[in-house]
Amino acid sequence: MKKKNPYKAHFFNFKKFLYDIFKWSGWPLFFWYRIKKIYVSKEAKKKIRKGGALVVSNHLLFSDPMVLHATFWYRRLHFIVMKELFDNKFRAFFFGNSGCIPVDREKPSLKTIREIVMRLEGGNMVAIFPEGHISWGEDKMSPFKSGAILMAYQANVPIIPVYREIRGNAWKRQRIVMGEPINLKEKFGENMGMDKIEEATKYLFEKELELKEFYKRGK
Repeated sequence: MKKKNPYKAHFFNFKKFLYDIFKWSGWPLFFWYRIKKIYVSKEAKKKIRKGGALVVSNHLLFSDPMVLHATFWYRRLHFIVMKELFDNKFRAFFFGNSGCIPVDREKPSLKTIREIVMRLEGGNMVAIFPEGHISWGEDKMSPFKSGAILMAYQANVPIIPVYREIRGNAWKRQRIVMGEPINLKEKFGENMGMDKIEEATKYLFEKELELKEFYKRGK
């Protein structure tokens, strides 16, 4: 008998009561950022309203999660974050009830990776910054780590690549470039060894660079 997934997503979920309070108490963010989505194609416009998906984004500032929350306002969005954010009871309570998943960036445990995969398999939307660090507004992106590929492949969920830049001042709308969902098994086959994982990681990074160029052309 298949074991029940404890992270199964439900529209009404009492266990997510605090998360929903935190999420919707941030409604002023919609007006602050005034998100303008720029789609690279018609395929990129299709919203994934249910089912698991892994959102991948460049990482500029601490405000990135807030921007992504405002972008994917129609879904609960769980974030993979550094474990240091959980180093005291108050922050552990806040971030734990805000859908954050603590990860040791140096040595991520198999238990944590399995939890993230189960969340994705349960129909949740999870966000990750595969650069592994904040670039503090620098124009150059760091190469991606392979964790995003491993988790999306194991959970068999699409990857949604997005790209943002700092808007400059509060009068401008925050622009977000939305890429087409990537299905790893369709692109790289059912069996992915280390060589395919490395290839897919480079492919995802190149797609992010394409979104960056798309953003520059639309300025």
